Amino acid sequence: MKRIKFYVCPVCGEVVYSTGNASVSCCGRPLAPLDPAPAGGAHTLQLAGMDGELFAQLAHPMEKGHFISFLACVQYDRVTLVRLWPEQAAEARLPAVRRADWYFYCTGHGLFLQKG
Repeated sequence: MKRIKFYVCPVCGEVVYSTGNASVSCCGRPLAPLDPAPAGGAHTLQLAGMDGELFAQLAHPMEKGHFISFLACVQYDRVTLVRLWPEQAAEARLPAVRRADWYFYCTGHGLFLQKG
């Protein structure tokens, strides 16, 4: 999963990921893979154990024009992707994991990566 790539359609917001070289298109447009920026500042994921699960949360606005669209937990053998929507909290409960890379996409600032 070290070569994982995420794609987001600028028209409909569809999220696609690949683990190799792929030619991805949506809504009649070819999509380029997103380059993740390192997480930091307002784009920092907080992780906490809760009831045998992992609670992931971002202190980020969730307005219709600017929100976190998805959160992805990437382990060596699997990807867990959670879609988020405007006007809901930027948080998710996931199965507990020991080591993972965390990707999340801000509709205003792009893709972020937080190493775990």
